[in-house]
Amino acid sequence: MAAKDIASKIGIGLLVVAFLFFGLKGCVVAIWSSPKTPEIYSIQGQDGRVMSMIFLPKHETMIWHFDPANESAEGVLTKMRGSYGTHYFWRLWHVEGPGITFGYRIYPSDTEPVHMEITVLERFMSGRGNPGFPEKGDRTHQVLLFGKDTVKFQSMWLRKEPSNPEMVQALLAKLGGSKEK
Repeated sequence: MAAKDIASKIGIGLLVVAFLFFGLKGCVVAIWSSPKTPEIYSIQGQDGRVMSMIFLPKHETMIWHFDPANESAEGVLTKMRGSYGTHYFWRLWHVEGPGITFGYRIYPSDTEPVHMEITVLERFMSGRGNPGFPEKGDRTHQVLLFGKDTVKFQSMWLRKEPSNPEMVQALLAKLGGSKEK
C-alpha cells in the first residue's frame, strides 16, 4: 500500500505543478511595442506583386499591395496594438484575444506570436485592381509572427528591408500622413 500512496502523492504533485505552471505563467502579459524608427518588411511574388508592411512609431503601420499587372497600388494606415503570446516550452505558445477559442498553438522556432488589434485609420487605392483591404474604421484581429528579420502576416513571410526614409515619407503622404500627434 505504501507504493500506491507514494504514486498517488506524486501524481497529485505533478498535477499541482502543471496547474501552477500553465495557470500562473498565463497571467503575465507582455505588450507589443512599435519600433522607434520605421521598419520595412516586404515580399515579392513571382508575378511581380509586392506586399509591404512598414511599422512606424506610435503603433502605426502602413500595409501596401502593389500589382504591376493591373497598374494598381492599395495601402492602409493602421493602428496596431497587441500582446505577445505566452511561451511555455519547446514551440508551444498560448495566445489570447478575440476570435481565438483554444489559444494553444505550436509556432515555428525563433518566432514570437503577437495577437494584434488592427484598426484602419486611412485608405488609398489607385489603378485597376480590386480592393483587398478593409475599409476605413474597420477593426480586425490577427496573429502576427515576428522573427529576427521576418514577419508572418496572414500566410506570407515578409523579409526585413533596408531603411528608406524617403520612400516611407512618400507612402505616408499618400495616406494623409501620421494620425498620431
